[in-house]
Amino acid sequence: MSPAGRGGGAGRGAARVGGSDSAVIESRATQLAVVSFVVTGALTAILMTGTRLPLSGSGSLGGLAAWCAAAGAGLAFAISFLVEASRGSDAWRSELPRAKRVFDVAALTLGTGMLAYLAITAIAALFGLGFRGLTVDPLGGGVLAGAAAAAMTYAAALAGSRTTSESIALLATAQLFIGTMASMVSSPDASWWQLHFSQLGNEGGTTGYRFNVSLIVTGFLLTVLANYIGHDVRTGLRARGRDDVRLVRTLCWLFAGIGMCMAIAGSVPDAENIFLHVGSASGMLVLFGVFVSVALRRIPGVPRDLVVFSLIVVIGIVIAVLLWIPFGYYNLTGTEFMAASLLFAWLMVFVRTISAYAEQGIDPEHGGLG
Repeated sequence: MSPAGRGGGAGRGAARVGGSDSAVIESRATQLAVVSFVVTGALTAILMTGTRLPLSGSGSLGGLAAWCAAAGAGLAFAISFLVEASRGSDAWRSELPRAKRVFDVAALTLGTGMLAYLAITAIAALFGLGFRGLTVDPLGGGVLAGAAAAAMTYAAALAGSRTTSESIALLATAQLFIGTMASMVSSPDASWWQLHFSQLGNEGGTTGYRFNVSLIVTGFLLTVLANYIGHDVRTGLRARGRDDVRLVRTLCWLFAGIGMCMAIAGSVPDAENIFLHVGSASGMLVLFGVFVSVALRRIPGVPRDLVVFSLIVVIGIVIAVLLWIPFGYYNLTGTEFMAASLLFAWLMVFVRTISAYAEQGIDPEHGGLG
C-alpha cells in the first residue's frame, strides 16, 4: 500500500505531468460515445424486434439501457485510464505493486459501470412514472437506449482521463448513497427502516443485491482512494521539506482498512453472520477515528478549518447517537443515516483539503490557505 510519489513537485500540477491534452481527451470521449450509441442502439433494436417495451420495471427498456450504459461506461473509463497511464499521467502509480494497479483499475471500472447502471435505472423509473402506460417500439427503443449509453460513456471517458482523489471520493460517495436509495425504493418490506440499514442487505432479490454490492464496491473504491490520499500527503510534505514515508504508509493502510471493512460488511450480510458483519462495521468506525487522529496530529500545516470541521463532525456523530440512546428520538436507522452522511461529508472536505495541501499555496506557519 505504498503511496509512492516522484520528485518534490507541487501537488496536482506535478502529478499531472504527462498525459494527453484536453482536445485529445474530448475527441476520444466523443468517439467512444458515438461507438456506444451505435452498438447499444443496434443491439437494443435487435433484442426488441417484434415487441414493445415499457420505460421501466421488469423486462423494460430502462433495464436494457441501464446494462448497456454500465458496459459502455465501464469500458470507456478503463480505456481512457489505461491510455492516459501509458502516456505518463499519474506516473507515481508505476511504483505501486502490479497487483494493486490491476485491482485499482478493476475497482474503478466496476464502480463507474455500476453508477451508470443505477443512474439510468433511476432516470427510467422517473420517466416511467411520468409516461405511465407508454411502450416503445424497437426503433425508438434503440435511439433512447443508445442516447443513454452514449451519455454515460462520454462522462466515464472524461473521468477516466483525469482521475483524481476528489473524483474517486465523489464516485464512492455517489455509489454508496445512490445504491442505498435504490435498495430502499425497491424493498418489498415497507418496515425495514424500523430495524437498521443492514436489513436491506438481508432481503432477497434486487434489494439485497444492490445494497450489498454497493457496500462492496464502495469499499473497493476507498482502498483505491487510499493511495491517492497518500500521494497528496507525501507531495505536500515534500513541498515543505519533509518526507515522512512511515506516516504516509500508516495513513494509507488505515484508510484502506476502512474500505476493506466496508467490503467485508457487504460480503457478509447481517443475517448470515452478525458477529462478522457488526465487527466489520465497528472496525470501520475505529479505523476512521484513528485515521482522523493521526492525520490531524501528524501532518504539519493542516488548515485549522479542517480541524474545526472534524471536531464538528465528531460532535455531530455523538449527538446522533445520543438522539437514539438514551433520548429515543429515532431508531438505529436514523443514527446510521446521520453518521454516514457526516462521515462522507467529512471525506469530501478532507480529500479536497489534502489535494490543496499538495500544492504550495498553503501557508504552513498559519495553517490556512494562502
